[in-house]
This record gives sequence, structure tokens and C-alpha cells, in this order.
Amino acid sequence: MLRIDVGADSGPEASISDLGDYAGMGGRGMTSMVISQEVPADCHPLGPENKLVIAPGLMAGTAASTSGRISIGCKSPLTGGIKEANAGGQAGQVLARLGYAAMILEGQPKGDDTYKIFISKEGVKIAVANELKGLMNYDLADKVKSEY
Repeated sequence: MLRIDVGADSGPEASISDLGDYAGMGGRGMTSMVISQEVPADCHPLGPENKLVIAPGLMAGTAASTSGRISIGCKSPLTGGIKEANAGGQAGQVLARLGYAAMILEGQPKGDDTYKIFISKEGVKIAVANELKGLMNYDLADKVKSEY
């Protein structure tokens, strides 16, 4: 699993952790289990103890039909319970093919900077990306595509 501590003193830091108890989990099961195991039930949904979990489905990265789903979950600010969203596209396939069963964003940023996370076969790079702050979706996508 790829963990990114966005609240680290020197800026966001990436680390790799073993699956441990999460082995064999994927998608919604992975997001729900990480939240229920690692996020205190009484934490504030917008506080530093909440985590954002992004997990490809268990079969993502394979040739199985419709296996490229990705789930994103956290403690919900609306309900206070565990909430998960699910999407298709390439993100789940790519994350799984890079060898990650999940990406977990944890902590709370120390400043107002915006960051971008670039994940490749060579590793994970995190960089300040204040030039992306405030862009609308199409403009943001165009800018990111032109860079990568």
C-alpha cells in the first residue's frame, strides 16, 4: 500500500507499507476496512485523523472484463459514517498495474500549498503545484496532460 502523509513537517511524504490484515481486499472492501480499522470513530471527518483511501478493485490490473473500477472512501462529513464512491476509467487499472492495492492519504497539510502526486514505475514524486490551484476541471486536465 502506498501511504502519503500530507501532514509531515517537511511536506507530504510517501511510504510503502505491507498489506498485513488487508491482504485479499480490494475496492470498497479495502476502503471500508482501512477506515474502520485506522480511523477513530469519534474523529472529526475534516480533521487530521481521518484518511482518504483510494483502492482499485481486487481484479483491477488484469484482463478481466470491467475490472478497472476504483473506490474512494473516508469518514463522511455529511453522515459521520464510512462513505465510498466508485468510478470506472483507467485510474484503477493503472494503480493496480503499478503494484498498489491502495493509496492512503493521511494527516492534514501544514500550509496552504497545493500538491501533485506523480506515481510511476520509478516511484512516487510529490511536488508543490500551486499553479493548479483554482483551475476548473477542463483547464486542470489540459495542464496536467501537457506536462505528463
